[in-house]
Amino acid sequence: MTIYRKWYCSCRGTPAELAIVETTEDEPVEPTCQRCGASSSSDPRHTITYKDFETWDD
Repeated sequence: MTIYRKWYCSCRGTPAELAIVETTEDEPVEPTCQRCGASSSSDPRHTITYKDFETWDD
């Protein structure tokens, strides 16, 4: 069983899935909204949410 976490931002009024952008630096990767700039660690308007999904493929 593998658990995947999908992140969403509701700054547009409805939740939109966030893309996680990989960088070549050693910084931790976190989802960031391209529209409002909110991230999982910096979300002053509380628009970031997540949902965990389980898969039994492995």
